[in-house]
This record gives sequence, structure tokens and C-alpha cells, in this order.
Amino acid sequence: MLASLILLAAMSGPASAVPMPVPTSASGPIGSAPVQAPAPDPLQPLGFLVGHCWAGDFAHGMGRDTHCFEPMFGGKFIRDRHVLHGKHGDYRGETIYGYDAAKKQIIYWYFSSDGDIDNSSVLPVAQGFLFPERQMPQAPNMTMRTRWNRSGDDRYVAINERKGSDGHWQTLWSVEYVRQPGAATPAPNDERSRP
Repeated sequence: MLASLILLAAMSGPASAVPMPVPTSASGPIGSAPVQAPAPDPLQPLGFLVGHCWAGDFAHGMGRDTHCFEPMFGGKFIRDRHVLHGKHGDYRGETIYGYDAAKKQIIYWYFSSDGDIDNSSVLPVAQGFLFPERQMPQAPNMTMRTRWNRSGDDRYVAINERKGSDGHWQTLWSVEYVRQPGAATPAPNDERSRP
């Protein structure tokens, strides 16, 4: 039926063209692909960090830590490069965040300049993010968790805790990170890229 209507319209020419209704269904015009709402971005909870560098000072003059977040592969992943300029030289790390569809979770992989590797999940919570309890590969007897509590559009507080032998959590350190002016300029993590 639709093919006959198209053929009839083509034969009648533009001088006698009469607007004809387009047959439709609940999902749109017949013969067209169904209209789908855009898929939600599973990394959206981390979105406020992307495109910015964030810096914070460790207590007792232990150093200044700067994290720079940027999208990877069209936003399918997020890269966080950081450098801690500390009393004992620079410590560098890189985290790649992604979404694991099978687990329905944001996950991360962390690599550090001293050779440590860590990976786990990131759980969005009301005030920010929770990096849940995990065993540290470099210290198997150490159980850690980390919370990032957002305290405005331009700052968040990172709290690292260690589980004591009595099962209670003890804060190891807490740093307030503040968004730095300008766009993210990642800190080079490759030793060969430094002068």
C-alpha cells in the first residue's frame, strides 16, 4: 500500500502534488527506525571532575597532590593522572575509570610510579563516591576504603581509611581537593616525557 502511494505521488509530478499523510505507528513513521531515548551515561557521577585539575595539600607538609581528569575514547572511559610532589620526591599514578555492564558498576584500574596496581569498583553515594573495602595488593594484610565527599562545585574531600585488627575504621589521611583554574592539563606520568 505504501509503495503504491509513493509511486502515485511520483507520477503526479510537483504541479499537482497534494500533501499526503505519512502512515505512522506508535513508534513513529512506518518504515523508520524506532525512536530511542539516549542511553544514560553510566560515568555521569564522575562527570563534574572531567576537564579539570584538582589539587590538595596533605597534612604536616607531606606534599601537594594534583589530579587531572580527562575523557578517553569519546567519554567511554575517564583518565585521572595525578602527581604528589612530596618530601621524598614525586609519586605518580594513573587511574582509568570505566563502566562494567555485566556488573552494572563503575570500575577502575590504578597504576602507580612505584609499580603498584589496584582495581575495584566505585559506588556513587549521596555525598560523592565510595571506593569500597578492598585488600591492598602491595600489603595483603591491609584492608582499605576511600570516600570522596563532594563539598561544592569546586571541591571534594578524599578520606582514606584502614580497617584495624578490631574491625574499626581509622582515618589514615584526609585531603580537600580544590578545582584549579583553567582546563585540565594532565601531569605527565611517563618518566621519558620529563625534561
